Amino acid sequence: MDYIETWKEVIQRPSNFYRKMPTAGGYAEPLTFAAISYFIYGLLTALFNRGMMGGMSGYGGMYGYGMGSGGYGLTTALMMAIMMPIIGIISIFIGAAILYIIYKVLGGKGSYEGTVRFISYATAVMLLSWIPFIGWIFGFYGIYLYILGGMIVHDVSMVKSAIAVLLPTFLIILIVIIMVVLAGSIAYTMIFPS
Repeated sequence: MDYIETWKEVIQRPSNFYRKMPTAGGYAEPLTFAAISYFIYGLLTALFNRGMMGGMSGYGGMYGYGMGSGGYGLTTALMMAIMMPIIGIISIFIGAAILYIIYKVLGGKGSYEGTVRFISYATAVMLLSWIPFIGWIFGFYGIYLYILGGMIVHDVSMVKSAIAVLLPTFLIILIVIIMVVLAGSIAYTMIFPS
């Protein structure tokens, strides 16, 4: 696998990429791609977004054994870069299971492996999403990659794929709102008993 060529294809021509992408053949290649994406994302995020430069000043900041002036050092940045692929791969398998079930409910014809594959390649956007102030724009492009990949792999409409991709987020937001309302109600009745 040529990571750079695959990355360019996913970012520049995702529709063509997902149509040519095999939906079977093992997990090694797509997960290797995702692991590289997570590693680079973790390293760049740790170095540039989390205070690496601030961590270099002060006692031990550069070597990770001191917090310096509020940042952290190179060792911590490397640990974050190493942990990101592990956490990322686990999240891919869990996310793929959730999406696979939703796609099946919506009439999708794809496989769990195909779902893991399109999610793995959608991590290409992570090489851009770490950029301060504008990274969130690429996050939206990542959602588009999920919707497009799911549409092609599961042979569903764009609308059904968007529902499958956005439904888990909507449910989490709804659960959080319900929990906040319940917590507020309980707190209110404790503070102002009838």
